[in-house]
Amino acid sequence: MIRLTVIALALTVSGCGMIPLRMSDNRATPAPMPATLTPKERLVAAIAANGCVLTADNVSVILSQSQVPQADVRALTNELAAEGRAEVSAAGTIRVLTDTCI
Repeated sequence: MIRLTVIALALTVSGCGMIPLRMSDNRATPAPMPATLTPKERLVAAIAANGCVLTADNVSVILSQSQVPQADVRALTNELAAEGRAEVSAAGTIRVLTDTCI
């Protein structure tokens, strides 16, 4: 029994009987994980998807789609306006300026 253990140990240590595994060069490359959108980006995307303008009529839909709390909308729209990415009207509507919303 001891002799069998020594032989098995010797084979394991010397590498005898082991089959080398190689990774194929043809492996599928996993798709990159989508980047997490910031609240500002989610708000812009939701406004763009709803006619490019945030109004009193569509605010609940846009807040739901963007998952941005209503309390954060004013600060985010001020940032967007300062960046030249949104226009805020005196009536309170917010128009986003994107590639599709001009």
